[in-house]
Amino acid sequence: MNESNNGWNRFSAINSFTIDKLDTAAEVLSSLATLTCVCGMMGNGLVVWLLSCRGQRTPFCTYVLHLAVADFLFLLCTAVTLYLETPVLAYEVMQRVKFFAYTASLSLLTAISMQRCLSVLFPIWYKCHQPQYLSAVVCALLWALSLLMSVVAALFCSELWLGVESQCFMVDSVFSFLIMGIFTPVMVLSSVTLFVRVRRSSRQWGRRPTRLYVVILASVVVFLICALPLGISWYFLYWLDLPKRQKIL
Repeated sequence: MNESNNGWNRFSAINSFTIDKLDTAAEVLSSLATLTCVCGMMGNGLVVWLLSCRGQRTPFCTYVLHLAVADFLFLLCTAVTLYLETPVLAYEVMQRVKFFAYTASLSLLTAISMQRCLSVLFPIWYKCHQPQYLSAVVCALLWALSLLMSVVAALFCSELWLGVESQCFMVDSVFSFLIMGIFTPVMVLSSVTLFVRVRRSSRQWGRRPTRLYVVILASVVVFLICALPLGISWYFLYWLDLPKRQKIL
């Protein structure tokens, strides 16, 4: 009897130690994620402030302004959900707003890549045929599309509405195809075309690529390395039976 009690005590001690280590790791990851979100919000907030103060913005600046707003909103919701355990309603709202901002950011980055690619491949046609308010209209449509996707996802997958799992899986699959099968390939193809054309022109004329194209390519590379795996992990983690804290991290 004493031996069984001693064994149970050792097992409880080991289990308690393991749980403490996991809690410590979760706290460290939460702190690092929060610091990253705060730094990102400061950077995007600075971009929004600088571009908002400009009286007349170029089409590219309009895209960048909307992209900075979407990224700021995404980072804010991410930081809030790291520490928001209850109530369920507030957590669910933050999750849906985060998905909305993520989709808007991806679609805006795709539009930026396509716009710069067209301006390099067909400079004369692009300069003569681009409507004055095309960038603002495109941004508005992309925000509306992202909002529509978020509302549909909330109706079919929200815990508050007791959505059917099969319908939720179908909605997630369609949105994943839209994001991974359309937005991402178009963005990558446009960026690769832009990179090849700019590099060829720089070699031909002996000039360095402009800072603008370097920034666009760097943004796309960062997205493919950081944000795209995040979107893929969201899809798989949603269907895994894990604690909410681990899913957020």
